[in-house]
Amino acid sequence: MSLILAGFLLVPAAVALYFGEMDGVRSCLLSAGVSTGVGGALLWWNRGSRLTSEGRPDYFRREGLAVVGLVWIVIGLIGALPYLFSGIVESPVDALFESVSGFTTTGSTILPGADIDLFHTSQKGIGFWRSFTHWLGGFGIVMVFVVLFPTGGRSLFRSEIPGIAREAGRQRVRDSAITLLKIYVGLSVAELLLLGLTGMGWFDATIHTFGTIATGGFSNYSGSVAHFASYKAELIIGFFMFVAGINFAYYDLSMRVGLRKGWLAVISSSEVRVYAALTFGSIFVLATVLWFWGGSNGNLDSSLPDYRAYSLALRDSFFQVICLETSTGFGTADYDLWPQVCRIWLMVLCVVGACAGSTGGGVKVIRFIIVAKAAQRGVRHFIRPRALHGVRVDGVALDDSVVSSITGYFVLWIFVVLGGTVFLTLYGIDLESASTAVVATLNNIGPGLAKVGPTMNFAEMPVLVKLLLTLFMILGRLEFYAVVALFFPSFWRS
Repeated sequence: MSLILAGFLLVPAAVALYFGEMDGVRSCLLSAGVSTGVGGALLWWNRGSRLTSEGRPDYFRREGLAVVGLVWIVIGLIGALPYLFSGIVESPVDALFESVSGFTTTGSTILPGADIDLFHTSQKGIGFWRSFTHWLGGFGIVMVFVVLFPTGGRSLFRSEIPGIAREAGRQRVRDSAITLLKIYVGLSVAELLLLGLTGMGWFDATIHTFGTIATGGFSNYSGSVAHFASYKAELIIGFFMFVAGINFAYYDLSMRVGLRKGWLAVISSSEVRVYAALTFGSIFVLATVLWFWGGSNGNLDSSLPDYRAYSLALRDSFFQVICLETSTGFGTADYDLWPQVCRIWLMVLCVVGACAGSTGGGVKVIRFIIVAKAAQRGVRHFIRPRALHGVRVDGVALDDSVVSSITGYFVLWIFVVLGGTVFLTLYGIDLESASTAVVATLNNIGPGLAKVGPTMNFAEMPVLVKLLLTLFMILGRLEFYAVVALFFPSFWRS
């Protein structure tokens, strides 16, 4: 994986060379050299590792989990090097935070607006790398390994994409990975072309395509998508954010059995129906609240938008709802200035998140559906204790082990959020900033509220807080178990 990442680092080096940024070329090539050295040393050290009787590496579920969990730590460290070598970031901890935020498609940043604006002026190569980490992380850089080296890839595949549907899991692992890669690249190319047709420069279109399809949110402008002041760009990005929030297994199914059967599978999915209803229902509800609120109400001295026009309220609500529910993190409006009910509603959407098996973050819609049905089963069992009550989703009865695994996930999530919030408040961070910083990083959202709101950053957070939030980003990206398992001594016993 270190050697693969070294290859990817040559891409921003080429971009920097194209724009004549020799400092960026040097930074990326040095980083690629370090990554090559790490990968080469590990290959040499493990040159006598065990093989099966067929001559293949001896990979099982434990090795798969270990590789997935540890790789995300290693690529975060290597990905931080271009920021340090270029001088964009001086602190190693800040560079690690930015790198992990990129690879996990979180979108939280420690960079002030002035530094972000360098990514479309004098530091395009490093700016490209920053957004490229989104695109690599959205597909799952471990998936690249599965495509190239499918031996033992089933454990890696299941650990990297825990929400993928069973249909994809039944295929050959390499075939599933290649199909998902084709879908991912296809969506990226489609958005890139559409954004280019709006008049957005091709470099800017590439940067924002990376952030959209991966639902990451890094922009090369401090004003994010609002910089372009283009409703066409907002519609295109909003559409592709919503599409990226749907389980990619449905796209895989459509490619294998046809668009008609694929569409029927989509509309028959309770998760997709709830996801769509929650998204578009929230858009109209928040737009109506903003319209009644009025914003500046025509006051020219106010910094608020004039929401007396329902069209503007609908436009801002459309983009921010989809953006936060899919955990993308782009911005066209400072929602931290909106009425309290809107701010809370948006944070709830952040927690719920997108569909399982998508590039979106959050707890995932399907988990809330299953927990709600499990709670309903508990009530029915209380009423009729002798009857058999199961949990069914889309007509399929779920095993108790699946339900208990999801409830266990919720318990872990709650404990981590509470523990993380308490830890941050020990440093004097206010409750609103602390709790939303934890939720924003744990759910791979990006911005939170107050001191970590959409126009702010994480630069002022203490060093230990940044390290903790960096770990939360990896926890959220791998949905807990692949990382938490590494801390159990029994996991490492033969």
